[in-house]
Amino acid sequence: MAKINTKNINFLKGPILSKILLFCLPIFIGSVFQTFYNLVDSIIVGNYVSADALAAVGTTAPVSNLFVGMMTGFSTGASVVAAQLLGANQKEKLKPAISTTLYFMVVTAAILMIVGLGLSSYIMHWVNVPDNIYEATRTYFRIYVLGLLFMALYNFFAAFLRALGDSTTPLIFLIISSLLNVVGDLFFVLVLHMGVAGVAWATVIAQGISVLLCIVYVRRKIPYFQFRKHEFVFDKALFRNILRLGIPSGIQASVTGLGFVVVQGLINSYGSVCIAAYTAASKMEQIANIAMMSVSQGFAIYVGQNVGAANIPRVKSGLRQVLIFGTVISLIMTAVIYFFGPSLMRMFVKASEIEVINVGAAFMKLWAPLVVLHALQECVVATLRGAGDSIFSMISMFFDLIIRMVMAYVFALAFGMGFMGIAYSLPCGWFASLACALIRYFTGAWKKKAVV
Repeated sequence: MAKINTKNINFLKGPILSKILLFCLPIFIGSVFQTFYNLVDSIIVGNYVSADALAAVGTTAPVSNLFVGMMTGFSTGASVVAAQLLGANQKEKLKPAISTTLYFMVVTAAILMIVGLGLSSYIMHWVNVPDNIYEATRTYFRIYVLGLLFMALYNFFAAFLRALGDSTTPLIFLIISSLLNVVGDLFFVLVLHMGVAGVAWATVIAQGISVLLCIVYVRRKIPYFQFRKHEFVFDKALFRNILRLGIPSGIQASVTGLGFVVVQGLINSYGSVCIAAYTAASKMEQIANIAMMSVSQGFAIYVGQNVGAANIPRVKSGLRQVLIFGTVISLIMTAVIYFFGPSLMRMFVKASEIEVINVGAAFMKLWAPLVVLHALQECVVATLRGAGDSIFSMISMFFDLIIRMVMAYVFALAFGMGFMGIAYSLPCGWFASLACALIRYFTGAWKKKAVV
């Protein structure tokens, strides 16, 4: 039986928080670089094209995330299955799990690509894109959709490598891809003057290169990806378990994306200045939450291995420690955003865009004090997800979506607060999701949801 690379981390024994943070550090750096993809797009078009171009890139994000969420959610579910198989020492099932997931991911990506290209015009009208940025928005979205297969494959490789305990290799390829994306952005925008189309093509090309690097690496270095002809199978029994965890994760991500599309329609009704301000502010929200989202990804693997090994006390001890860590990190991020909002906004737009800077900074200042709710939410939901309690992890995230979506319209329209009212909806969603996840956690039902 092939052995896992010795650099991989075993979560079944030894110190807890230090191991989790060591494992999550590459995920965190990778998440920074992945966010960097979109940040660079926004910074370059905001500073070297126009604020309208920034609005065009930003308004596609919720729709693009709707598509990407379907694929990343499924790969997340599959990685939990792999982690539980590893914890239960059922390594002979890892190859069938990998090949089965790959079949599904490729087919799903192809379908979404066709749907996105065919319905792009309808989608732009659906989210109420203003006329002055319509063509740029549609162009960026159509090119972005062409890269869905690359996004699906990268997330597939990254998810399984992390499930096997290797969070470093996906990071290396992502860093290379991110640097290529920066070079491509500058070349297509500053040299070829392609505007938003240029940054879209730069992203697609860079992601394609990251996938090529992943394929070369796993074929040479990881035994579980080295298939003989008869080993590359579609295992129906494993597929049912993968679907059990993957479909709720995929539905959660896609429906969450759908909710943000609905909110984006409300944001777009306030004009291109608010769209540009929201685009920049939402990037800062991602950065504020990126540390705990990275920890939650790694913690779900930790939970999966220990649930597979039936070591529930170690799961609980791990949760206590990451909750404390998350609280400290979120308070630091709150202080940075609250006190340096205008300076952060100036990264995305020219200094002359005073209105965009002021609106975005004021918007961030409203939700920044409650970022800690999101940190706690990520930790508890990761516990449910890693244990295999995918339905309730999905339900808890639905609470975030539904409450955020409803309260955005309530604050903005019913209470007459306008665009700024949307900011108050964020912490409302975080609190609702956290409450739901905590109730489920304290029932203890998640302890019986392992798939192995």
